[in-house]
Parts: sequence; structure tokens; C-alpha cells
Amino acid sequence: MAELSGSWRDGLSDPPTGLWGCSEGDGSLAEGGVRKVSRKVESWHGLCYALRTIPMRARHLHLCVLCLIVLLGVSGLPGCGARRIARIQASARGSNLVVCVIDAARADHLGCYGYPRGTTPNIDAIAEESQVFTRHFCQATQTKPSTASLFTSQYPHTHLTLLNRGVEQSTLTIARGLAAAGFQTALFSSNVNASPEVGLGHRFQESYARPEVQKVLRGKETQRSPEPLLRLFRGWLRERGNSRFFAYVHLLPPHRPYAQPGAMTDLFKGRQPPGFREDKYTPGEFDFPITRPIETGLPPLPEWINLYDANLRYGDWAVGEIVSLLREYGVFDNTVFVVTSDHGEAFGEHGFVLHGPPIHDEVSHIPLLIRIPGRMAGQRIDALTESIDLLPTVFDLLEVPYPEEGIQGRSLLPLIAGDTDKVRDHVFTRSAEDAGKYMVRGLDHSLLLFGNGKWRALYDLETDPEQRHNVMADQPAVADELLEVFRAFVGEQRLPPVNFLDPSVEEPPLPAAGTVEVSPELRKELRALGYLD
Repeated sequence: MAELSGSWRDGLSDPPTGLWGCSEGDGSLAEGGVRKVSRKVESWHGLCYALRTIPMRARHLHLCVLCLIVLLGVSGLPGCGARRIARIQASARGSNLVVCVIDAARADHLGCYGYPRGTTPNIDAIAEESQVFTRHFCQATQTKPSTASLFTSQYPHTHLTLLNRGVEQSTLTIARGLAAAGFQTALFSSNVNASPEVGLGHRFQESYARPEVQKVLRGKETQRSPEPLLRLFRGWLRERGNSRFFAYVHLLPPHRPYAQPGAMTDLFKGRQPPGFREDKYTPGEFDFPITRPIETGLPPLPEWINLYDANLRYGDWAVGEIVSLLREYGVFDNTVFVVTSDHGEAFGEHGFVLHGPPIHDEVSHIPLLIRIPGRMAGQRIDALTESIDLLPTVFDLLEVPYPEEGIQGRSLLPLIAGDTDKVRDHVFTRSAEDAGKYMVRGLDHSLLLFGNGKWRALYDLETDPEQRHNVMADQPAVADELLEVFRAFVGEQRLPPVNFLDPSVEEPPLPAAGTVEVSPELRKELRALGYLD
């Protein structure tokens, strides 16, 4: 709250209280019999009134103060942040929502995140009109638990959508909340591991996933191709009527198999990827014995990265097609458009490949872009954010009420409004494997905890952004601080992962409720995508 100190000689009347939010001070006397009145200014008008009530001979000092406030902006004045948030909400009032996920997209391979290769021209164009969150992290390094976190605003050890469990029917999700607010909701997914077949998306009113996609295949298309999903999305847009809608569109590329058109493969084939160094992807030694390369059946580096980048270009093309369809049906300018991912992809950094077991930034750092109608100028936001933040953000943006209980994410609207420079100090990510790993990451350091409770690694992100040098022994105080942060996090989870803190404690078993039956056909598809051995 901004404060000004005015001076009135005895005999001069005090300013009226309550006018424009100004309140009278304590009326104490300073040296020379001058009464000093401290008035708390609640608005810009109150600030101007306060200046007018100051005697002329003292006003030059306060003019300097006023100029300083103008130069710095009036964001420090109370209510300004609330008014900015209200303006943002007004610009999105009556809007639709489309959340577009490109599977396995690591943030550092998108052009709008600094990758100089032309992998994402359509997404880069959207970024110019979007809020781009540069330090955004997933909550799990595999599709199913990560998507569950996005849907529910809960960490994996709270929503418990692990192994063969689905999201519980009673859990609040984005789809459930928006349907209750009158939105028409639909899920479109090329990845069976983000569909009702595995217990995700049952709260959508309509679902278009593997069974529906198989009915509209053409030629050499597969159920993983974007084209049939786009045709289903077009048909849905055409038939949906005039109601507000929420569409979740989960595109498989750049996730393997790399089935992009040949012309996209040719864009990068045989070329050296930006910043490629052999030792970056094949380190000579690993932090721990279980960190080891895995046979993938994919071509050797750097051609594997070229294929990934080409497939990312395929996913970007599909995002561009979604935007074109929204424009064709006249709804893009009235739609909050979100682009994100479920996790990244590793190419051998730290001895890991693909996703699931990896936990470092190449798999946990993902993109998040939010395009809000009426806010055409994009901005980059460097605060730490998480996938679980999407639910409270879109609910606040679209003015949909929701209970705080069970919501572990934070609304990003204050960041977008410039009302704060952070919503949290740390982010948390869990790997998807039997032993498991947890990452506790701040702005300056990242702590990795292995499920056996013994192996740990600390990275100084300022001096070692590639996370190659374990400094646990060199910075024990930082490690202890992050360990205490994780200990508090553990205590807030529904099924506390205490085994990461104490090697003598086994990971608690999952409740039996909420399990999903996996058919032989579904098992075959999950195995083809690498989710099952």
C-alpha cells in the first residue's frame, strides 16, 4: 500500500477522511508544531487528491515522489492487480477453451523456447500472441499420470492414477467443472494412454479416441496419425451448435513412432542438430548404477534427434490445422487457446532415453502457451509453474467457481496480470517406473531423490544448466533445505511417498479402488507405444 506523508501547520484544516480511500493519520505533532498526517492511498485518484492537499512549498518533493511512482508504474497500489485480473477476465468472458497437447515435446526443441531450427513455426506464431511460461514443468514423466495431473490439479501421489488405476469418479477435473458451468466438453486423443480406455477423460461429455479414430482411417493412416483426429474435430465443430465448449486435443507427435511425412523428414535428415555434442548425449559415467543406456531400436545420434525434430514439425502442423479449423468456424478469436505437453524426451543425457524413467529437465521441462482473446501482445513469464496450475488458471480466467479443497495447483492469473513475480518457490516431478525418482526444483538448484531413499543428486543450475555435476558434497546446506521442502511436500500427499526419505520404509501400496481392466487389444497398443515391456 502506497503511503504519503503530508504536513499541515496548526490552524489548517485536515483533509476529509474516506475520500477516494484516503484515511487520516494519527495527528501527531512533529518539530515546530507541524502535524504529520500519514494517509494510506487506495487508488490513483486518492494519490492525486493527496498531492493536491499538500502545501505548495512542500509539494515539489511530493511531485518527485509522484513522478517516481509514474515511472515505476502504479502496480504497487492496492487493487491494481485485482483490476488487471478483472480486465483479463472480461476479455475472456464468454470464451471457449481448447487445450492442445503435443505428446513428448521437450520445451528446448521449440522455436519459441530458443531452438533455432524451424521445428514449430505454427506454435511460434501463436506464441507471439500468448503468455509463454518459460519454466513450466510436468508432474510425471509419462503420459497417463501427467495427464491426470493436468486434468485434476493434483500431484501423482494424490490423484493416484498410476499403473492400472484411473481418475476416481468423484475427483474434480477441468471437464467436470466446465460441464457444470454449461460448457460442451469433448476429448480427442491419438494416444490411448490419454483416453477413457485407461481411466482418463470419463468426465468429458464426448470422447473421440482409439475406437472412434479407427472408424475414420484412410489409406495408410493409423490411429496415432493426426489426420483422422483432425477430421473428427472438424465434424464436432460443425455439429456442436452455439454453446460454449471445451475441447481437449491430444496429438501423438512428436512421440514415437516417427511417422511424419517424408517431406518433413527431409527438412533435417543428415544435418547436425543445433548445439549437438556427442558427450552431451553419451556421458562417460553415470551418477548411479541404475542409470544406463537402453536399447531403443532407433537410429544412432544425431539422426535420432533429426527424426524427433521432424516429428515435432508434424505435431506443429497439426496444431496449425486446429487453429485453421477454429478460424474457419469463426470461433478462434473467442477461444482461450492453450498449447502444452505431457512430458519431454531424453536422447541419452544422463544415461536415459525416451521418457518414463528419466527425470532431468529434458523430460520434465515442457512448454506452456496460453492465448487469451483480446490480449494480442505476447509476454514471457519466467516464474516456476506446473501442469497442475492449468485447472485453477482456466477456472479463474473463465470465472468458473471451484472448491479449494483437493486443488494443489496455483492460478497463474496473478502472473499474467503482473500482480506477482511468482506463485511458488519449487516444482515437483515424479518419474514413472517401479523404483521411481522425484525431482525438487527451485530457480537455482535441482535435487533428485531415488526411490530407494539412498541415492541423491544436487545440481547448481546457474553454473551447471545441463545438470552434469552432482554437488551434494559441496553444497550440503542447499541439499538439506531442498530435502526439507520435499519432506513438507510428502506430508501434503494423499499417499505420502515416504520411501524417498527413509530407505527402510517401503512405498505404500495403492488402494484397490479405481482400477481399469486392460484388454489384450489395449495392452498391444500400449506396448507399441512403449508403455509396456
